[in-house]
Amino acid sequence: MLNYVAIHLVEYYIYGPWRDPSSLGFPMTAPFPASARLPLFFDSRVHLGIFAAIILVLAYRLIIRWTRWGFEIRAIGDNPKAAAYAGILSRRNIVLLLFVSGAVAGMAGMIEISGLQGRLQHGFSPGYGYTAIIVAWLARLNPWGIIIVSFFMGVLLVGGDTLQVVMRLPVASVQVIQGCILFAVLASEFIRNYRVQFIRKERE
Repeated sequence: MLNYVAIHLVEYYIYGPWRDPSSLGFPMTAPFPASARLPLFFDSRVHLGIFAAIILVLAYRLIIRWTRWGFEIRAIGDNPKAAAYAGILSRRNIVLLLFVSGAVAGMAGMIEISGLQGRLQHGFSPGYGYTAIIVAWLARLNPWGIIIVSFFMGVLLVGGDTLQVVMRLPVASVQVIQGCILFAVLASEFIRNYRVQFIRKERE
């Protein structure tokens, strides 16, 4: 997977050419200048990147619902064979989606680094990409649902820091909670869509 290629490429730079000489050997770059930082609001962790996220969600809604490309994407997702029969080029659209999603993920990483951390360092992402998969699934790819679920997942991630400090729980506890939420929703979907019956065999 190209995810790991990108991760190791970034680690090469922060362990090598980009490492800050004054970081006492820790793998991190020098702090970004103020001109490269996103402004914070009300002395909190909320920064200008929140508007970029909202704009991206609105753009997703516009593209998926009101453009030809969005129709092709939905057709491929619903039934690839029917989409191919209709003349939609599945491979081209999938490759294009990979590039677009990679660009959006890169923008999200830039927002995270420029808005909160202020420097590039090892392990700056605790698995946001995999959390995004859970968010998209729970929201059923609905733009407004994505905003709501993302907010609650963000609360859970921030609360994980408090769990580590106050209750001395490991960082993996947040991931366990996320997994429990996902499995609970999966179980509810199974119960709603399928009816389980126990059939007893009559004795002859």
